[in-house]
Amino acid sequence: MSDAISNPYAVPSSQLQEAPSGDQALSIEQALSRGYDFTISGLLSEAWQLTKGTKGIIIGGFVVFYLAIFVASFIIGGVLGIFSMFSENLVLIIISQLLTTIFASAVSYPFIAGLNMIGIRRAAGQPFSFNEIFSHFGRTLPLLGVAVLMMLLIYLGMILLLIPGIYLAVAYMLAIPLVVERGLSPWQAMEASRKAITQHWFKVFGLFLLLGLIVSISAIPLLIGLVWTIPLFVVAMGVLYRTIFGVLPVAR
Repeated sequence: MSDAISNPYAVPSSQLQEAPSGDQALSIEQALSRGYDFTISGLLSEAWQLTKGTKGIIIGGFVVFYLAIFVASFIIGGVLGIFSMFSENLVLIIISQLLTTIFASAVSYPFIAGLNMIGIRRAAGQPFSFNEIFSHFGRTLPLLGVAVLMMLLIYLGMILLLIPGIYLAVAYMLAIPLVVERGLSPWQAMEASRKAITQHWFKVFGLFLLLGLIVSISAIPLLIGLVWTIPLFVVAMGVLYRTIFGVLPVAR
């Protein structure tokens, strides 16, 4: 964070930028009751400064993750595919496809949580390493729980009326890191994220819309720009999380 503070072009400090972090983390109740604020430009400026030192870890994590998913899915899909070839039972075929999907999800969400924690650690000025990305598989079940609940509610909102689905998709953005960093249950994490983001929903929506556009545009020239923009996205989420909730000290 010292890089962002020393930046002469950074926006003036406010309650947002002085939000507790590290040893000064707020409880969830305190974070929700005190309120917060931020500017999109100020948050992105700080996140960009903080991406230094994270690009290799984040991009390297993505490469290892996708290679592992590809190999494992190929093996599992091949075995289940051979099994399905000798079965005319539609139910068995559907079950084999479902098992492949469940496996991919079981691996993906702990990885996403690990990326979130890299961004949060960096935003809080805490130490982190490559192993952080792969150190949250012990919370696979609650992470799958929060993922399933979020998808069900977001899809339901989209079906009933588009606006509730969009609202929930943004409001639940911090649910996964809350499961890992604060140890909340899936529903507690979703509600804490929703209540916090609702305080400045349009601003958070604008932040992620802009980040999405930046990442999409950067992918155009042979995906080279993603080396910078994916770490920016990860760290920006960490800065937003720290701004709202603070960050617990690293366990010793």
